[in-house]
Amino acid sequence: MPAPATPTVRTHPSQISPAAHVSTGCALRYQSTLRYTDRATKARYIADKYADLLRSTVLDVGCDTAALRALVAQPGLYRGVDLGSGADVVVNLDQENLPFSDRSFETVVCTDVLEHLERCHAVMDELCRVSSNCVLVSLPNPLATLVQNLHDGGHGKIKYYGLPVDPPADRHRWFFGYEEAAAFLTQRGARQGFEVEQLDVEGSTSLYWRVGRAQRDVFASPNVQAGTTWCVLRRARIVSDSGGSYS
Repeated sequence: MPAPATPTVRTHPSQISPAAHVSTGCALRYQSTLRYTDRATKARYIADKYADLLRSTVLDVGCDTAALRALVAQPGLYRGVDLGSGADVVVNLDQENLPFSDRSFETVVCTDVLEHLERCHAVMDELCRVSSNCVLVSLPNPLATLVQNLHDGGHGKIKYYGLPVDPPADRHRWFFGYEEAAAFLTQRGARQGFEVEQLDVEGSTSLYWRVGRAQRDVFASPNVQAGTTWCVLRRARIVSDSGGSYS
């Protein structure tokens, strides 16, 4: 197994000051020039950017219609989990754990899913439990979305939040910014024996709001400027007294 790369941060298209616990200045191992606007284009973005992680067994948690299946190296080794009929295994993640044994899959993918779950902490632990090597997770930045919405004249009405007259079929359970997303992924992964291999940001805003005589920019924060956080966690290798290593 190759040694984990140094964690890095990328911002696009403008530079954002990253959280202090993430290293900078290193070339990214996982990159893509593609951009995504829906689930189909996001699947192509994942397959292009993280192709090296999708060569063996893959568990796609929150797979929707399993668009990623046809894009991995070995579609027969792909399994999708979701509530709908497009999944190989139907699981209600807010009520059940993943029905797989420990370290069943080389790579576990879970993109833009955890924020929908009341049990996001337990499910994050489950992603790590069933992975033998890597976990790929993405989380949005609801705080940045709200600020951008206000700027664009949306009056703060953003998808998956608010208080609709009728109960919604789906909603986000958590409201957070980039720094909390990065800390959640880093620290929750570490508790399960995983290290951050790469943490980067896809998308950003260039909004500013200068106040006071000093013209302090209150939006000069990754919590306002950063887009979606993408994180690759790799199971940490343990060095034995004899000099060997295992994970």
